[in-house]
Amino acid sequence: MRCYDLPRLMIFLPLLGAVAAFGQGVPRAIPVEEDEVQKPIPRAIPVDPSTMPAQPGQPAAPAQPAQPPAPPKPKSPDQDLIDYANMIYDRGEFAIAAQSFGQYLQNYPSGAQVPLALFRIGECYMKQNQLKVAEAYYTEVVSRYPNSDGAPSAAYRLGAMRFNAKDFEESARQFAFAESKSPLPQVRLAAAYNRARAYQMLSDGKRQVAALQSVLAVTTENPYREAGLLMLGTLYLAEDKKAEALPLFQELLKLSKDNAVLSEASVKAAVLYAETGKPDEAVPLFEKALSYPETTPVNRSISLVGVVQALFAKGDYDGVIDNYNRNSGVLPEGETRPKMLLLVGNAYRMKKAYARAVEVYLMIEEGYPGSDQAFEAGYWKLYCFYLLDDKDLGDFATAFIQRHLQTRSQHEFLNLARLIRADFYFNKGEYAKAAESYVEVQIEKLPVKLQPGTLFNKGWALAEAARHQEAVGAFTQFLAEHPAHEFKPKALARRGLAYREAKDLPKAVGDFQRVVKEFTNSDAAEIAYLQLGLIAMEQRDPKAMVAAFEMLVKKYPRSQAAGQAWYGIGRGYFDQKDWDKAIPALQKAIETDKAANLDRASQMLMLASYAQQNMDALSTVIDDYRKANPNANIPPNVVSWLGLKLYDAKQYARSTKYLTLATTPETPENTDPRVWNYLGMANLETKEYEAAIKATDHFLAVTPESAVRARSLMTKGRALLGLGKIEDAEKVAQEGLGFAKDGKPQALLLILEGDVALAAGEKLEKAGDANAALEKYKAAAGKFMYPAQFFDDEEVTPEAMDKAARALDKAGQAAKADEFRKLLKERYPRYGVK
Repeated sequence: MRCYDLPRLMIFLPLLGAVAAFGQGVPRAIPVEEDEVQKPIPRAIPVDPSTMPAQPGQPAAPAQPAQPPAPPKPKSPDQDLIDYANMIYDRGEFAIAAQSFGQYLQNYPSGAQVPLALFRIGECYMKQNQLKVAEAYYTEVVSRYPNSDGAPSAAYRLGAMRFNAKDFEESARQFAFAESKSPLPQVRLAAAYNRARAYQMLSDGKRQVAALQSVLAVTTENPYREAGLLMLGTLYLAEDKKAEALPLFQELLKLSKDNAVLSEASVKAAVLYAETGKPDEAVPLFEKALSYPETTPVNRSISLVGVVQALFAKGDYDGVIDNYNRNSGVLPEGETRPKMLLLVGNAYRMKKAYARAVEVYLMIEEGYPGSDQAFEAGYWKLYCFYLLDDKDLGDFATAFIQRHLQTRSQHEFLNLARLIRADFYFNKGEYAKAAESYVEVQIEKLPVKLQPGTLFNKGWALAEAARHQEAVGAFTQFLAEHPAHEFKPKALARRGLAYREAKDLPKAVGDFQRVVKEFTNSDAAEIAYLQLGLIAMEQRDPKAMVAAFEMLVKKYPRSQAAGQAWYGIGRGYFDQKDWDKAIPALQKAIETDKAANLDRASQMLMLASYAQQNMDALSTVIDDYRKANPNANIPPNVVSWLGLKLYDAKQYARSTKYLTLATTPETPENTDPRVWNYLGMANLETKEYEAAIKATDHFLAVTPESAVRARSLMTKGRALLGLGKIEDAEKVAQEGLGFAKDGKPQALLLILEGDVALAAGEKLEKAGDANAALEKYKAAAGKFMYPAQFFDDEEVTPEAMDKAARALDKAGQAAKADEFRKLLKERYPRYGVK
């Protein structure tokens, strides 16, 4: 479990709560009046302080910057115009003055007074409270005429405007410009001070310190010195730089005549002495603070509880609790009581009596809402809930942060509260919420022992929340700051995953290769081998894919990713057309993880068998696949090939099975017509006449008159004949003979006509109409004789001769029938031999 306990803050930070209250008494920046410089001069108008944001310290100082010295008055027309504009300006007619200065710019765009005119137009709009327009003119002065006399004043204006707009970075830049360019020390000092405040708003302690040191370097006639000392001292306190902070408060004690300042400095110096184990120096300063009427209630409370804090610092928690119980009846009302309660709650917490501590913290929050003690009690209550593993911790943390965000946004407790909330959501697996909280945590301000784990978890949560670039940044920072940490292989692997999700595959591969090389037996290596294989798969590098996945199944045979790895191995060999290695790997993939690999591995197994032209293997794969998944998707070209090959092999029943799989009955036009044709012929062979007709009709619907169509009509006719639909069969035969005038199609159709006539005769004979039957037999013999006598084909001709002989027998022409049989035996001796 993490530890968010900070003993120093726990003991003494509540004593420092008067900073904001004191800061509002710091003097404003002193304006620079026009009579301090020559006229005519552009006057720097102070920005209305009411527009400044409330914050610890004070609003942006509205010091009026130095005005640029006016050029010697020339006697030229352009100077006359500028003098007129200045006169109107001095009379306070700013709208007219702005027009006059604008006229100067229009008439004399390269005139010597252009910078002055631009600045004065900005001043005119400032006077009219048109700040956006004024800002544009000040910006032009600074950007186009940085060395002009008005540039420092314009920059100062821009600095104040940007500060009020909360663009503190730009505000600091403009104040820095004014500070470097202004000839007047007073303006430079005001600019430096406001620059420091801008850095304060940016939480940029380093640059804020540098700016404050520039302010404090001026030891005389410096209206910002006390404010600067207090600001810098407070900043050092926040950074735990006690040695740097204490001399500043000591100087305030010597320098200031303001009792409020003296009280604040006394308390802070006393706290610092107490924190460094010097109670003898601390106590007199606490007493001195109590002697000032201006001492705030907070500081009085600090002084009153000083002794109790010493007990706490010594670790005498029972003494703290006992001291409060003995003195609670005589303590004055106000902040002293909640301060004492806070110490009692902290004492219970340090004794690990967390439930009792929560009770005391709740008393403070409910009894003294809005106080510093309620704020600290709220944090420690949250910390106790964390230790108690409260199910509502996330909501408690959010409420605490939101309640204090405006007034204590930079406080360490808010940072720790964000961390507690982040860890809570992380442990619950709610990574999107965890990532949001980790991003808000200022990791560099956490206790050192918490920083590595927090940074690692931040990267993990960001990655799980699909914020991949941010995850890369977090893991990169972790690896740079903690190169020997035990989480290094995991950080490399997770960063590799983030790189991969961000589509930066070269960097992802680099991280995974580092893992398998430097941490070859770690859990992270298992992930790295898997990812190397997957990336190789994406990059269509089958050799690298096989190498990575084979290492994975070799080193981690029971890996949860083994099924994926076997599939990758099979696919890698498949891509290399090494079917003999691909097939067993793909079968292993299905065996290892059927749910994930059945469909995709079966698809490849079918294609591999197809590539090998192995009918039996392909049919086995298809049958197994369909058995495991009734909705299996079989590639039409593959199953068509199998059905056609089986037809050629005269395995008609199996042929119909696979050819049927290649059809799309709902949209028959989307099926290869050839499939319908052969399916019809195969169904005819298996005496599935209805199916044969249906398949043949689909084929005929898209096939024009041709030999193939004639053959298909023959198939349909025979199927109709098989169903006893003699007349329909006759019509189909005649349809075919209508365009098939020669060749094998004609011969087959004639044989079909002969069979139709023969069937009709047999039907008539059974019905007792011998004469009509005899005529049909003769007609049948006539149909057979043409292909039997005038067409030479190894398949068609002997069939026609045989059927002609049988028809002649039925027609009573036995001698002629014998002639056909004799001729058949001579020309086709193998006919009829099985």
